[in-house]
Amino acid sequence: METQTQAHLPMLRQLLLYRQTELRAEVHAAQLARQAVQTQSQEVRDLKDDAELMQRQQTEDFQAARDLRELQDVDDALGRLAAGSYGDCANCGEAIPVARLTALPSVRLCAGCQAVREHLS
Repeated sequence: METQTQAHLPMLRQLLLYRQTELRAEVHAAQLARQAVQTQSQEVRDLKDDAELMQRQQTEDFQAARDLRELQDVDDALGRLAAGSYGDCANCGEAIPVARLTALPSVRLCAGCQAVREHLS
């Protein structure tokens, strides 16, 4: 891990912990919303209500899945931080610049390796 990254670890850890708290709250809110939708689906409604309910549920499911993936990424980043490998690119092993880590605290790849991965996808 680069010395510059080590100097910023406390700040980066706080960013990760803050985001972890936010995501946990969002996931919990999504679970409550899903329960509310399930309760609504048991009520008598017309077809328009059903279509709107299904569309809203699909959107909420997509957002919840995205939040869960990001929460896993944040948890993984905190694990790398504890293991001493945080800030190193998982592909090439080079140090990820602090500016990139600050913008995307759970990032695993340097910008170069990320660009290659996106190009291949």
